Amino acid sequence: MSYKKANNYWRKLLSVIQNQTISLKGETRGAKAKRHILYSFGIQGLSILIGLLYVPLLLHYLTQEKYGIWLTLTSILGWFSYFDIGLGNGLRNKLAESIALGNNRLGKKYVSTTYALLTGIFSVVLLLFHFCNFFLNWNSILNTKSIDSHELYVLASIVFTFFILRFIFQLIVVIYKADQKPAFGKLVTTMGNLVSFLFVLLLTRFTIKGNLILLGTVISAIPVILLIAVSFFAFKKRYRIFSPSFREIDIKLSHSLLSLGVKFFFLQLTYIFVYSTSNIFVTQFFGPQEVAIYNIAFKYFQLPHMAFSIILIPIWSAVTDAYTKADFSWLKNTLKTLNIFSLVFGAGIIVMVLISNWFYLIWVGSEINVPMKLSISLGIYSIMQIVILPHSAFLNGIGKIKISLISTTIGMIIYLVLIYVFKDIYKDSTAIVMAINCTFIVSAILQISQVHMLLNKKAVGIWNE
Repeated sequence: MSYKKANNYWRKLLSVIQNQTISLKGETRGAKAKRHILYSFGIQGLSILIGLLYVPLLLHYLTQEKYGIWLTLTSILGWFSYFDIGLGNGLRNKLAESIALGNNRLGKKYVSTTYALLTGIFSVVLLLFHFCNFFLNWNSILNTKSIDSHELYVLASIVFTFFILRFIFQLIVVIYKADQKPAFGKLVTTMGNLVSFLFVLLLTRFTIKGNLILLGTVISAIPVILLIAVSFFAFKKRYRIFSPSFREIDIKLSHSLLSLGVKFFFLQLTYIFVYSTSNIFVTQFFGPQEVAIYNIAFKYFQLPHMAFSIILIPIWSAVTDAYTKADFSWLKNTLKTLNIFSLVFGAGIIVMVLISNWFYLIWVGSEINVPMKLSISLGIYSIMQIVILPHSAFLNGIGKIKISLISTTIGMIIYLVLIYVFKDIYKDSTAIVMAINCTFIVSAILQISQVHMLLNKKAVGIWNE
């Protein structure tokens, strides 16, 4: 390469870098999305690091049995999060629409009404739980005899109370997302986890080991306190125009919030049903030892999904803004860019399949052998996830998810039938993955078709709902 050609090449490269740097500035929809994608990668990295460090720290502070009890208890209580019947996602779309239209008064009404509805719903849930908690035998539920029943009763009461409060006060995170600033919301959550981690670190140094009640209070209370503080300052400063008020509660708006929220709620339930039952079916069909093999491979092939999801974090509300303003040019260009990213990620997943045996050996050693057919099936699953994610984000942002509901319902039925067909063909957890893959085919075809119709203004009837 001549000096002149090399010089021109570097000038072009510097020009591209400069243009991308400039495009990150300003308050345009695209600039905000790019900035928050970059922020989210850094914040997610910190969140993953905290999660990795938490495991040995908790194991050091608790016994292995108590650590298992803690995980099981929080998993059980986590199911109560779905009592919001999708109100958070409903607010995200409706508030984003209000911001796009410049109707701050309507946005304030949506925020006030959502806070009122959630407070009412979860107050009832909290009262019912504390009443039922008197009669619950946590020793039987958690399958333990070594821990005093009163200690488990107090632990459940504290953790559940703060869990409910956290679910109400984390609406501020939803507001950041609706304002196309999802990284700030993610930062609030991550900082809550970081502060909790530091306090638990202090517990391991200055308190008696194994105190589940103290640990549960620290881990569950600190994020809530931080969310309350962030909510207070946000509503005093940046989001003063949206600060909740009793006078702005409009029950009439609950219909629009709930009609959309309930759709998101059922959409979540169908996904949860398929994925939460996979371990149960693997255990029942192929034994508990197969669960370890399945989960190791599953976690490996979820890495692309985690990375791609970060790119999509700001897209949801940006799509709501663009669709409300009928900016179809931006929508088409953004989808085209995301599809290019999908191809790049897809190529990367193929490489992951090829090097999977080597990676498993480095990661978990030679004790667990993951068959190549399981890696291939999970590779297919991961590619299908990456392909469908941009279209799901678009449909969620636009709020047209009736087809998604139908496709996931049909997919769930197909899944339940095929796991019994494939279990005798594959004779290991590959059967479960292949059944899930078949459900994705239905969703992929229908959702991609619907997005194409919506962006080309050809959606009619159920395709426009």
